[in-house]
Amino acid sequence: MSIKIPFLKDNHNHLFTYSSIFEKQIDLFNYSNKNNIKKLLQNLSSNSINIATGWLDNYYTFSKEELNSFPPLILIHNSLHKFDFNNSAEKHIVERFPEFVKNKNSQQWIEKNLMKILSFIASLNKFDENSFKNILASLSKNGVSYAADMFVDNIEIFNFLEKTEYKKFTEIWTEVDFYEKLNTNHKNICEGIKIFMDGALGAKSAAISEAKSEWNPILIYSDAEIHNKIEKILMLKKAIAIHCIGDIAIQQIINCLIDLKQSISDTKIRLEHVQFITKEQAFSAKDLGLILSMQPNFNMDSIIYQDRLTKKYCENNNPFRMLINDAGFIPGKDLIFGSDGMPSGVHNAIQTSLFPPIENQKITLEEFVEAYCIENYEKYIEVEISNNKKKTKCKIVEK
Repeated sequence: MSIKIPFLKDNHNHLFTYSSIFEKQIDLFNYSNKNNIKKLLQNLSSNSINIATGWLDNYYTFSKEELNSFPPLILIHNSLHKFDFNNSAEKHIVERFPEFVKNKNSQQWIEKNLMKILSFIASLNKFDENSFKNILASLSKNGVSYAADMFVDNIEIFNFLEKTEYKKFTEIWTEVDFYEKLNTNHKNICEGIKIFMDGALGAKSAAISEAKSEWNPILIYSDAEIHNKIEKILMLKKAIAIHCIGDIAIQQIINCLIDLKQSISDTKIRLEHVQFITKEQAFSAKDLGLILSMQPNFNMDSIIYQDRLTKKYCENNNPFRMLINDAGFIPGKDLIFGSDGMPSGVHNAIQTSLFPPIENQKITLEEFVEAYCIENYEKYIEVEISNNKKKTKCKIVEK
């Protein structure tokens, strides 16, 4: 079967972060052979810091000696919540961000300072309009016409969007302290405020109740702290996006929002990821009028992270059928999709939606279009679907 669908609107990405390193990074996501990866890394430039993204430590890790055999290198886990770097890179980092060097092995510190770390890594390559154009072109080749950046704290980017038409391709979110320092025009450009509640699966720091291997579930805030933070943001009259992957973190923010129910009725609030949301939590979120912003490509975490997730958590990851059929979430209205850039594009997203590893993750094509697509009048995506082979193939077509 072949069908045409519109381009994607990626509601959760890190467009400017990725564009700042786009031309100088090496993406390891599609590599699993350690020897091949070592050859790639050994051939990097020795004249500047290199950045390798897409690292999956459940497939391979590097000893300190191996890491130091490479040119200056920052290694970024595919989750964006775990980092490593070698001695030659450390010499450059310590001058600008000594706290990062001191605390790189403290996951608690990493989670509490994640936005500072990502901003620092992005700043290693000065923001450049051409790099931004290049990543937009790359996204277009992969069927994406609009991609959000869920954390920006670079004033140059606000200036750039204020003076160009590129804002029609993106939206930007930031943290509350940075937002309060913006001028009125820049506040108007900003879509909303981003909050992190817990860590990530890749860093073994998402706040889940049980795990197969050693785990460090991290809650960023106490109950009182998150209550005060939400109250502060509500006064700004901006949308709120809340990162919460694990069921413990989801419950913490739902409890907070139930307490503030009378105050949040006029505020657009998104829960980001909610991979392990329970049925009871889903009904509470629906009753509160929350939007669930989720990633179909994270369905594969049920396979990728079998080394650390129990069978229960593998099976309960991204329970889309429960959310739609039981809790009543409506794709495109209070259930929206993005990629988190892991990876971006239609190819992985539609394959993992129509033919996921767990039946409860399955999304129909109609639901996919409603939750993920946006009309694009210059191009469309031609999708070939083989139900027998459980495969999809996408082609970008000029109209």
